[in-house]
Amino acid sequence: MSQQPMVPIRVRVLDRDYPLRVAPGDEDYTQHLAQLVDERMRRLQKALPTQTDLTHAVLTALQLAEEMYAARAETDRDRAAVELE
Repeated sequence: MSQQPMVPIRVRVLDRDYPLRVAPGDEDYTQHLAQLVDERMRRLQKALPTQTDLTHAVLTALQLAEEMYAARAETDRDRAAVELE
């Protein structure tokens, strides 16, 4: 089975461009995710204007990780409930 070549794109977060390579068809999705990250980081910039962009990035990553684990825990609870039925 052959792999499709990755597609080069650029995303923009906090006024900086980042070159990425994504699977064909994932360009719009990746741009959307980058926009969500940019919005989160800008909110933190406004709330914590004296902090560095690196601090904003780490805090954003921690927020997103917390949300991901909460969603995963909810999915696990739902799966366990379905298995009990």
